[in-house]
Amino acid sequence: MTNRATLYLRSSKDRSDVSIDAQRRALHDLATTRNLVVVDEFADAVESGKDEDRPAFQRLIATLKAPSRAWEHVLVLDTSRIARRRLISMIFEQECSKRGVKLIYRSLPESDPATDMVLRSVLQAFDEYHSLISRAKGLAGMAENVRQGWRAGGKAPRGYRLDYSATGAIREGAPVLKSRLVLDEAICGLVQAYLRMRAQGVARGTAIAKLQLPWPATSTHSMDWQALTYAGHTVWGVHAERQGGKTVDGEKRRPRSEWQIKRGTHPALIDDAEAETILGQMERALQGRRLRESPLLLSGLLVAPNGQAWHSDGEGYYRFGKGRRVGAARIEDAVLDRVAVDLCSEGTVARLQHEIARLADGELVDGRRIAGVERRIATLTSMIGKTIDLAAQIEDPAPVLRRVQDLEHQRAGLIDELGGLKQRMKQQADAVTIDADQIRALLRRLLAEISESARDAERVAHARQALSDAVEKVVFDPEELSLRVHYAVATGDNLASPRGFEPL
Repeated sequence: MTNRATLYLRSSKDRSDVSIDAQRRALHDLATTRNLVVVDEFADAVESGKDEDRPAFQRLIATLKAPSRAWEHVLVLDTSRIARRRLISMIFEQECSKRGVKLIYRSLPESDPATDMVLRSVLQAFDEYHSLISRAKGLAGMAENVRQGWRAGGKAPRGYRLDYSATGAIREGAPVLKSRLVLDEAICGLVQAYLRMRAQGVARGTAIAKLQLPWPATSTHSMDWQALTYAGHTVWGVHAERQGGKTVDGEKRRPRSEWQIKRGTHPALIDDAEAETILGQMERALQGRRLRESPLLLSGLLVAPNGQAWHSDGEGYYRFGKGRRVGAARIEDAVLDRVAVDLCSEGTVARLQHEIARLADGELVDGRRIAGVERRIATLTSMIGKTIDLAAQIEDPAPVLRRVQDLEHQRAGLIDELGGLKQRMKQQADAVTIDADQIRALLRRLLAEISESARDAERVAHARQALSDAVEKVVFDPEELSLRVHYAVATGDNLASPRGFEPL
């Protein structure tokens, strides 16, 4: 049987002429005229065609390559539904051809192969041109919005909500709305407390634990990077350009000199000094991660008494300026020996055991509570999909789209809550079973893995990251030939250990 077909549907705007439902109806009509039976479909709702990083499109490609595929035709509304990048479209067409699948565009008339190829090439070129022009116009419009103090798009940061205002303009029959940030009274106090603790140098996980926040640490990482937003300023142009799901130059964020900032656009939760302190911490951490390419364990941690860093000379030595150099293995072994003594001391183990036990305090999290949150997320996801479809079918979708924003905000909060519940459930389970001997054994195992990985060029970056979680810096004095380890966490009664080193 060779008359089976699947549909590929993609929408990137809430417009009735390209909605998922409109495409589906048009393609079912096309299947009828071509005597094809539709047996499957793949739909990407509100997904850009600028790259191929789309869930349904990736499933379509995987099914296309699968031996169990149940269709021989792919029906698409027009060339831009596949992609607005000609290279992506060409690669997909080649995959279809190679596997004996016929790709049919409703917008293209039936014609001979040569004419069909020319028409497709022309339309794909126009699709890409349209995408580039739309992007340039969109960026210019967002930049102007920021200059006027409006949001450039995106959901509100945690602690705020979006307040919409009509501009008086009409686009595609609907009022054009712009938004500003206003405080979300329900949680802005918690957000403020968290940010002020971060500005005081409190670690992210510690701040979350002390404030008993229901947010996983991974979700607060972006809050720290948005410190200037929390200081009352609209910031745009932070993230680097992406193509094909990856950043163009490998860096996730642009240099701060390229950020566009409009100051004093909304209520602040912290002041400028606190925001700068938080950003400074984030930038130093980022610089530390860039050291992962260094072949030495203590790169980024080893400094002289004046704060100047010791650097790898590429030959297995640490070099200080233009002066003397020290063998890497010798100094690294000395540091690891000292760290092993300090972290496995009675005082440190007792402190860690106390902190772990605190995790079991408070209300216990069980599977029923987690399942309830998961059901609420699923319900909201379904409601969002139905509301988007409704917006595509009415003349004035603005009120409905505002409802979508509200639902998205609720879902984002539930997703954060779910992550926090799962994390706390695991912590509580661990806290009630672990004892001092187990803590000491875990620390020794960790240090053994760090020591072993430090000798493996492919794993030294992981060892350095693990060590830096406990060690803030190691001060090596080239005059006195002495080492002093400063810890990022308390080790018994001391935060720094000068003991037990022989002169090098």
